[in-house]
Amino acid sequence: MSNNITVLIVDDDITNRLILKMLIKETGYISIEAENGQQAVDACLNNHIDIVLMDVMMPVMDGYQAARLIKQKIKTFIPIIFLTALADEKSLAKCIEAGGDDFLTKPYNHIILQSKIESMLRIGSLYRKIEKQNLELNKHNARIENEIDVAKSVFSNILNHDLEGLITGLKYSMSSAAIFNGDMIIAERNQSDGLDVLISDFTGHGLSAALGSLPVADIFYTMTSKGFSFTETLCEINNKLIKLLPTQMFMSAALISIDRINGAVSVVNCGLPDIVMVRKGKIKKCFSSTGIPLGIVRIDHENLSVEMEIIDYGDRVFAATDGLMESVNGDGEMFGQKRVLKSIESATSDELIFDELLDRCDEFSGNAHQTDDITLLELCHLENVKYKSKDIIVSDMKPSEWSMQFGLDIESIRKFDILPFIIQGINGLHSIPNGHSTVFTILTEIFTNALDHGILGLDSSIKSDAAGYMEYYQRKAERLEAKESGSIQITLSHELKEGGGGQLTIHVVDSGDGFDYQEFASTNMSSESKFFGRGLSLVSNLCEDIRFMGKGNVIMAIYNWK
Repeated sequence: MSNNITVLIVDDDITNRLILKMLIKETGYISIEAENGQQAVDACLNNHIDIVLMDVMMPVMDGYQAARLIKQKIKTFIPIIFLTALADEKSLAKCIEAGGDDFLTKPYNHIILQSKIESMLRIGSLYRKIEKQNLELNKHNARIENEIDVAKSVFSNILNHDLEGLITGLKYSMSSAAIFNGDMIIAERNQSDGLDVLISDFTGHGLSAALGSLPVADIFYTMTSKGFSFTETLCEINNKLIKLLPTQMFMSAALISIDRINGAVSVVNCGLPDIVMVRKGKIKKCFSSTGIPLGIVRIDHENLSVEMEIIDYGDRVFAATDGLMESVNGDGEMFGQKRVLKSIESATSDELIFDELLDRCDEFSGNAHQTDDITLLELCHLENVKYKSKDIIVSDMKPSEWSMQFGLDIESIRKFDILPFIIQGINGLHSIPNGHSTVFTILTEIFTNALDHGILGLDSSIKSDAAGYMEYYQRKAERLEAKESGSIQITLSHELKEGGGGQLTIHVVDSGDGFDYQEFASTNMSSESKFFGRGLSLVSNLCEDIRFMGKGNVIMAIYNWK
């Protein structure tokens, strides 16, 4: 024991104090004296005391009261040994109830007293060590809580897409098995004014699983907003995960894309349970997993399996992570895919499928412990949608007059998606307030028309049903791969207008055979036109003017902005 140990001797009898003082001195400890309980309390408040030897019967304040006050007012543990002439069991029990840690009846044996002092000092030392560890633990927990709050804020800011709600058709529920969620739902408006929605489930749950969502969200939002196709986006996400994730981690995911121009839904399912499309109370289609989870092996966007289906207004698409199906009841039985489908088919109405499915899962699980993150989303195809306006960052660079030209041969067309880079080039020159998505839509539809119909000779009438959609894009891939020659030239020129604003003129020339466009002049690009379809009809509505020239393989579109 340290020689710096301080012992408080509390006794109204001076003889007893002297005897105890001599004993304490022999052991090498320091002693402080008090004549009554009040002095004892004051001594503990004003000095560092390691142990108290307390008499019971004293004037001013007895030992019982003093012990209680010392235990109440001193936050650290100070052992109290009562030295009392009272030998009955009731009095000794009262010593312990008052806060005493041990007692010894008078006349006491010096050796036993010394042993009790040393024993209490060891206990006191242990208490102080625990108190120090608790203090360090509390500080550590406070740091962890602060780090968790920061992490939550970062995750919230990155993953907050502000697209959930009745006006977009997106609704979801996420129940985490830990503080952080290994499941993720992110959505972004695509170039057809529809939604691209990614639902994913990383291996495990908690923070380690949630970390992968940060690079995924960054790539998804950036590439989707710039106009890259969802297949290219998924491939980029896959490549990034291969670089970042340890070998035992991967991401099961599905991407659901609503094309509002063509009235179609596309689904890529890589390792998630069946995605269900519902129309008027009946299951229209199940999109089963046809690809391996992302983050395992490299894949090319052409090798991603895309399923398509014509979608009507009011149709709903439901997707969930495996946590929903693997929810267990008290007997360890899983909720399962069959119960999910049964809940969907027996729902009161399409509008209530989402809520009733979650309710039935909760009823099935009861009070059973949740072992995995549970996520369910519904995407409804609404006739009228309204998205939250994004903050437009307007460049400080004043609008200028410029032109740019791109020429692509058939090999370049096969390998390179030029449109996102054209938009980036326009953005670099100056900002067109609220016009970037419009310009991208115009470019996409004109370029697609030149490639699909001009070079590849595809007929849009094939896309009359879901099977036709799949056939159309299968033919497109086959013809593009087999095509030996062909080219597309894109020319953009911008002129400033008096009074503000400007005029963007887009020329697209393809090497195809063209067509007799005069025959279709009277249709004015109506949605009834089998040749033009809804895409060029939309372009006609967005532009000041659109013209076919040459042999029908030249399109000029004029877009005015203010």
